[in-house]
Amino acid sequence: MPSSLAPWSAQRWHALFCSHQPQLLAYLTGKTGSRDEAHDLVQETWLRLAAAPAQLPDGSAATQEAARAYLFATAKHLALDHLRQRGVQQRSLQDWEQLQPPSSSDVADQAMYRQALDLVAQVITDLPERMQAALLAHRLQGQTHAQIAQSLQVSLNTVERDLMQADACLEAALLRWRGDADGAQQAAARRRRRGALGALLGVAGMAAAGWPAWQMWQQRLLWQGSLASGTGMQRSLDLPDGSQLRIDAASHVALRYRAGIREAELLAGAAFFSVARDTSRPFVVQADTVRISVLGTRFGVELAPDSVLVQVESGQVRVEQQGSQQQIVLEGQQSLQVPLGNSAAAWQVQAQPRPAVWREGELAFDQQPLGQVIERLGRYSTRKLQIDAGAAQLPISGHVRIVQAERWLRSLPQLAPVQVQTQADGGLQISQRKG
Repeated sequence: MPSSLAPWSAQRWHALFCSHQPQLLAYLTGKTGSRDEAHDLVQETWLRLAAAPAQLPDGSAATQEAARAYLFATAKHLALDHLRQRGVQQRSLQDWEQLQPPSSSDVADQAMYRQALDLVAQVITDLPERMQAALLAHRLQGQTHAQIAQSLQVSLNTVERDLMQADACLEAALLRWRGDADGAQQAAARRRRRGALGALLGVAGMAAAGWPAWQMWQQRLLWQGSLASGTGMQRSLDLPDGSQLRIDAASHVALRYRAGIREAELLAGAAFFSVARDTSRPFVVQADTVRISVLGTRFGVELAPDSVLVQVESGQVRVEQQGSQQQIVLEGQQSLQVPLGNSAAAWQVQAQPRPAVWREGELAFDQQPLGQVIERLGRYSTRKLQIDAGAAQLPISGHVRIVQAERWLRSLPQLAPVQVQTQADGGLQISQRKG
């Protein structure tokens, strides 16, 4: 049995984690109130431990008691971060609900909103040119006051004054629309204005209101956000429309919700989307030059240096690429690897019974170049992983448990003609074996 003061290797952390996993799950379920969320946080706790140093961060002796305290402190901090993020999400959900149009089945409400649109359109049309430009830039394009001031070559105070006056004009129009000319209490009027104005600007028939700029309003930014993860960490996010986003380690997604479309851009790594169906607002994912369009489905997208992988769990998605005439519809349990660059190769749909298996803590490779496999594993390793050109082209197949990635790397010489060496900085160098 190893000494309690021996260095805490990944194997020792794994043994400690496994022995306390039931207690961790119960603890995090109590913290979050959700067993599903607790399962995600337990996994994140392990990923943090897998990268933990041999000596505890506070420099204390690495006793069993100190390591256990570190384990539960890590879980606690992850839970607190998660709860703070949940609070932000709830506020976003409330804002999104205020920005939704009235039900299309309510004919009376639709008629009322069309009348209000005429009124508000006239107010905006009558605004001075500079004030109108500032309003459009702020509400439509999401520009800051400083950006607008620079663009219009005016002072920051001038922009703020223009926007306040424009909002006051719109509020007055809404008060007339609501029949509140008697001057209700100021706070209540502001609350009505926020909800009513958001709904007004969300009506799908805006473009028919007679003012050309209404078409621009349909592209206005209603909500934006992003989700990023570090090495060895997966993260999840509930989106304002009821969709869900989960990203792999070392991944980054930017999100923009507009009146007529929901947009996500995969900037790095891999993501899995569970999309709430909304026929009036398609959900579109952009990954480099590849565009994936859906209404409601569950699918994963992974961005590699030379390709984009799309995997569908259920529903349908349409995949197309800028500069290419090819496009294809993928269905559940299908995948497609789209090459980047100027490739003219025909796209080949493959069967995919387990899309985005990284969500289950596993990676799968089928005759994939070892260089791509090493790049993928690098998202979970705090070590620097390097591979030479000869070894990078070797095909490799198999399944890797993420928590055992380093053990798998060490066993590579048994799977392929390579050697694995530890460098002075602690990194691993994979080279093709000679002879």
